[in-house]
Amino acid sequence: MRRFERTIRIGGREVGPGLPVYVIAEIGSNHDGSLERAKELVEASAEAGADAVKFQSFTAEGLLNPRKLDGGRWVDNPAWEAMRSLELPEAWHGELKEYCDGLGVEFLSTPFDAERARLLKSLDTAAYKIASGDVTNEPLLRLVGSFARPVVVSTGAASLGEAERALAVLGEAGCREAALLHCVSLYPPRFEEINLRAMVSMGAALGVPVGLSDHTPGATTAVAAAALGASIIEKHITPDRSLEGPDHGYAMEPGEFAAMVKALRDLEKAMGDGVKGPSEREAAERVGARRSIYAAAPIAEGEVVEARKLKIVRHGYGLAPSELERVVGRRARRAIAKDELVTWEDL
Repeated sequence: MRRFERTIRIGGREVGPGLPVYVIAEIGSNHDGSLERAKELVEASAEAGADAVKFQSFTAEGLLNPRKLDGGRWVDNPAWEAMRSLELPEAWHGELKEYCDGLGVEFLSTPFDAERARLLKSLDTAAYKIASGDVTNEPLLRLVGSFARPVVVSTGAASLGEAERALAVLGEAGCREAALLHCVSLYPPRFEEINLRAMVSMGAALGVPVGLSDHTPGATTAVAAAALGASIIEKHITPDRSLEGPDHGYAMEPGEFAAMVKALRDLEKAMGDGVKGPSEREAAERVGARRSIYAAAPIAEGEVVEARKLKIVRHGYGLAPSELERVVGRRARRAIAKDELVTWEDL
């Protein structure tokens, strides 16, 4: 398999291990066929701190067959008309990208067919997202891989071998920057179905940046994934979870999305550099929290110091408790009053 870069660049952001998490607000089909709502969600995502918004670029004709098997018989596909109503019209793509550019948030979209992939290429989008259902769609992978842009692949319901094969196809097409998102293709999944450690093992095995496309309620799974090394977090956003539609019910409302982004940024600060030692502010607390050796009773000049005449208490201004055995048995050079700090100069 062709080697990929350890980091990818989406627009002006470098994305990869040890770098700030790249947060994608998945608008998907939650525009409900309204350009105005799509723009409102872009604005809400930008205000919430998302690095990018993502739409879904498909036509019903290019995505699914109008007939399906039902009990061994071919019947009309009930999803056909629903999908037609959720299409992102071709004319909206450029307008939404321009709107995103004006708000400083990256415009991304998932192409579900070659026609829509070429449309996104004509708009010079910064990266391409491949849906979980297309992880084995080698013609689409090969096309998008030839565009000389980063490709982010969701891996819902995929095996490690299928994820590896997707990377191989992208690499054969000339792609050098790719990332994989662990995903569970349930809407929503239960927490016990998430298997976040699979994200970690996938990254270790395949050597590309990894992340999470998350459909669980709340921010718990997303923040945990970031703590485990996720470079990308993708989460659906909606103006209102009570709205009708396939993706509203498990999406985050704008305030919740903003709280998740804040939690992710707080986590990044909390992760630190991995070197164990007191922080600059914490170092000052060592004196107050630690103990030193004090006289528990008066000690006369020339007296041999006994353990019963010593105590180990706060504050830690002087000799550490670890010096107790070296102090006991020495003679006092001067009289030491009760509750007085014992120092080497006194012995």
